[in-house]
Amino acid sequence: MVTKLEPGVVRIAHTRSGAEGSDEVIVAELDTKGVLVSWPRALGFVDAFRLNDGGRQIPDPLILRDGDGWLTLVEGYTVGASATPLGHSLERLRYSRAIHAGANGVDYVGVNGMTSEIDGLAKWAKRVPVTTQLTLGEEGKGIEDVSVVAKNLDSLPLGGPLDLKLETSFSHNPTPKGGVFTISTALLVRTRSTELESWQTHQQTHRMMQDLMCLVYGKPCGSRLISVMREDDLVLPLTDERRYWRDAYQPSFGRTTDPDRQLTGDDDPLFFLDEANADLVAEWLSEYSYWSRPTWIAMSALFHHTLPVESRLLQIAVALEALGHAIAKKANPDKKVPGTYEALLKKIFDFLGYEPDAVVGEGGSRDSWCKAFNQAYKGVKHADNDLTEGREAWIRAREGLTSIFHGAAERQRRASRPMSVADSGKRV
Repeated sequence: MVTKLEPGVVRIAHTRSGAEGSDEVIVAELDTKGVLVSWPRALGFVDAFRLNDGGRQIPDPLILRDGDGWLTLVEGYTVGASATPLGHSLERLRYSRAIHAGANGVDYVGVNGMTSEIDGLAKWAKRVPVTTQLTLGEEGKGIEDVSVVAKNLDSLPLGGPLDLKLETSFSHNPTPKGGVFTISTALLVRTRSTELESWQTHQQTHRMMQDLMCLVYGKPCGSRLISVMREDDLVLPLTDERRYWRDAYQPSFGRTTDPDRQLTGDDDPLFFLDEANADLVAEWLSEYSYWSRPTWIAMSALFHHTLPVESRLLQIAVALEALGHAIAKKANPDKKVPGTYEALLKKIFDFLGYEPDAVVGEGGSRDSWCKAFNQAYKGVKHADNDLTEGREAWIRAREGLTSIFHGAAERQRRASRPMSVADSGKRV
């Protein structure tokens, strides 16, 4: 059985280093930062020190092979080398990602497909590949049998420039553990492109989906890279639409959540996929140049729960400015966005078309809130202003983040059934 690419895995592998032209042995350790490569070298004291002078061109990609197959490491840099007078040194390299491939020497800087998994996605999309059925005995007394069926559903296209689709997946171990049979399920995010697109281009779309999940839950939703695909690195010749997807590992692919802050089955989204306008979901993915900046900045605040309240307010204030700018730019792409910070805040309310009580307070107004938020923002941003009191900073940061949640909900549900402001305010 091939070893999974996950933290803690150690691969002792062979590689052809290039310069020496010999088959060498290295140790690759997968950790929470990527892959750490330890490379023994028979070098003298002086030559080993030269590995630390910054002029060393390391192999990128570095292609390895061992009993589990091939491994391609990409995006590397040197961490330094140790040296001894005994003619032995140890060079250390670090790579950001690993792909279970390498026989054809493909670098995987560009890919034709990428797959990820995001917390909360299956519940939001209401797509699970398992159904159950109970058969009751006569007169409804007792359970006669239970039928559990696992069958993948058809792919659900969401659109966008990379033809993003949601695909169900399941696995089953026929051998019970402790008398318990299990079926593990997942809903995967998959992007495809006819031509090779950069790794970052595919990754950006997957990050947009992670941000969307954070927006609809109002909580941090973790994301993990699962696999990638290249049309020119397949095991068998192309005969149909099926492709061979390579396991991939990149800890920095998406944000991760602390174990004690992960979503649970009791967490409900602000809205579900079947309540959203499908065209607007596709538009969200296509217009990442407008929306990725404000959402990425804002959602980062959800993952860093130990931030000082002043820093949290700064971060959310910057995100609101970016969101107001994006709304104005989207409305008039050819015009320079004018106005003050407060004017950009007001554009968010103009887009919403209403003033949520969860933001402005019961009986409050857009103008008064924008003025108060700007004053609190200046208090932590500018040294010549009175420092904003901690509780005030926390309240304004929460209100600012809530306005972003309302903006996302309004955008996705517009042209669907009207959003319940009262319900959404409670969930946020």
